[in-house]
Amino acid sequence: MQSSILKALTATTLTLSTIVNVINLTPAIAEPNPKTQQLNQVVLTLSGHQEPVRTLALSKDEQILASSGDDKVIKVWNPKTGVLISTLTGHSERVISLAMSPDAQTLASASADKTIKLWNPKTGKLIRTLTGHTNQVINIDISPNGQTLVSTSYDKTIKLWNLKTGQLIRSLKPGKISTAILITPDSKTRISGMEDGRIQLWNISNGRLLRTLIPPRPVNPMYDQARASAVISLALSPDGQTLINGGYDDSHQSLQETDGKNIKIWNLKTGKLMHNFSIGIGPINAVAISPDGKTFAIGSLSREIQLWDLKTVKVVNKLSGHGGGIYALAWSKDGKNLISGSGDKSIKIWRV
Repeated sequence: MQSSILKALTATTLTLSTIVNVINLTPAIAEPNPKTQQLNQVVLTLSGHQEPVRTLALSKDEQILASSGDDKVIKVWNPKTGVLISTLTGHSERVISLAMSPDAQTLASASADKTIKLWNPKTGKLIRTLTGHTNQVINIDISPNGQTLVSTSYDKTIKLWNLKTGQLIRSLKPGKISTAILITPDSKTRISGMEDGRIQLWNISNGRLLRTLIPPRPVNPMYDQARASAVISLALSPDGQTLINGGYDDSHQSLQETDGKNIKIWNLKTGKLMHNFSIGIGPINAVAISPDGKTFAIGSLSREIQLWDLKTVKVVNKLSGHGGGIYALAWSKDGKNLISGSGDKSIKIWRV
């Protein structure tokens, strides 16, 4: 009996000691929650941005978390402790998208200033600046093999770059703005979500269009130009079989221009649209599928993160705590933690 009590006291002392150490290190940056072992609790809140946080990038080894947003800076954190490692400055406009190389040696940032900057996230040094887009760069991704950077812009081009040299490999003109992109786990295919709701699959090595996923055209007698919602966010399951895209829901407007469906789930192997529905909370700014492929998280302007079962397509959990809309999401590799960036200028790490 005494042995059990001593063990419990020791465990409690260690837990409190750890919390005190983190607070002493970063009193104004990280706010640990003492209930870290409970589900649906905030483990850390990272504060420091002066404007909404729009994008996150977590290194593969989970030693580095990068964040950016409307304040034009990039902040690099230790996601385990919440300690701010560095603040990267250089962009003259808001930073819209981030991507981390698999070896965590390169952090790419895309900005409304029409440039892409490559940084060493560990030293905070700028490696180089990529120029060539003639309008805001709105989305970037780095291939899992670490060789290719892909970027999209309001100039209606998609550019592929050699990540190591910074040289432009290819520039494509799909005719529409590509509003969201990602690269498949095998680094062979680029998936582009378009402003008209279509999703295009491209061969990265030769630049050829492989397939176009076309959502059903809505029937709207009041507006004969009605179309599917623009693709705002994309997420691909770990097995590469299921693709989720988030869009707008304008069903509340007097003049509905889209299909009003803000969640679409595709079978990427067959190209079939499996689910097409709206959850009625405006635009889906972020979608992230858990590492085990069973759950997907969505972020919107509702200030609440929703967790859905991918098989049953039903809500299984809701996380509340942010004071603003949710713009970015990232899972830990074990699927136990979810990171969120918000319009309330904070980043939260949740135990889910």
